[in-house]
Amino acid sequence: MTDPDVTAWALRLAPQLGSVLRLYLPGAPFDARRRELLATVVSGARGVPVLADLHTGWLEVLGPAELDDVDDEVFAWAARAAVLPWPEAGEAPDLPVDDAVRQALSAAVAHGVVVALTVQRGQSAVDRLLGRRPFSLKGLGSDVMGFVVGAPVAVPLAAAAGAVSVLGRVVPAPATLVVDSDPNLLTQLLADALPAWLGGVWGRLLVSMLPVEVPVAWQSGRSGSTVRVGRGRVQVENGLAPDAWAMFDGDVDSLVRAGSRTLAREVRAAHARP
Repeated sequence: MTDPDVTAWALRLAPQLGSVLRLYLPGAPFDARRRELLATVVSGARGVPVLADLHTGWLEVLGPAELDDVDDEVFAWAARAAVLPWPEAGEAPDLPVDDAVRQALSAAVAHGVVVALTVQRGQSAVDRLLGRRPFSLKGLGSDVMGFVVGAPVAVPLAAAAGAVSVLGRVVPAPATLVVDSDPNLLTQLLADALPAWLGGVWGRLLVSMLPVEVPVAWQSGRSGSTVRVGRGRVQVENGLAPDAWAMFDGDVDSLVRAGSRTLAREVRAAHARP
């Protein structure tokens, strides 16, 4: 890993702080799950596991993300850009996204790098004081200066991520998903999509706190499925249950997209295995 120019990354981040703030507000160029995945990738690339764990905890609260091929390209670019000494070397990723997303990606990577470097400099200063690293006034001064420069953006983020991680530990785990033993296409698509829909903290609370199972039917053409949610369990079965509380009738385009993305990623993962 190349030793980064902290000042260059900090100067790059300064005019983009507005873009970073918008990533945490409604209507952001990309959703919170992708934001935390991107931050986890950058933290891992910079070799800061404690920071990566904080972002992973935040992601667990948000629930799993539905990703596609563009996301793979984005994360690969972010991992490369995060270890460059100069931010300009990773400028303007050639990705099939619009300008707003491209600007937000650049800001998110710069923010992640500055936060990671701040944590590293703080840990290095502590290690020098405790004798775990060779002590020198010059080295200690450099570490302290690096920490001071990045602390205004790193400390609030670390505090927020830590609080969200604690929340993720106290809420129930994702519900058990039970799928029909011989699922039709609609049932399988619903089973693929439900972990993302109900995997966040509010979905997990809903499933665990419902005192009864709530059956909801979904029909598309000649296919029908029923989802039962409650008592800490999510069940997907073939057919339209007569006791369904409500029924949705429509196309399954979004489910097909979610299912195809899941299948594509599984195929790529299988090819990547030795």
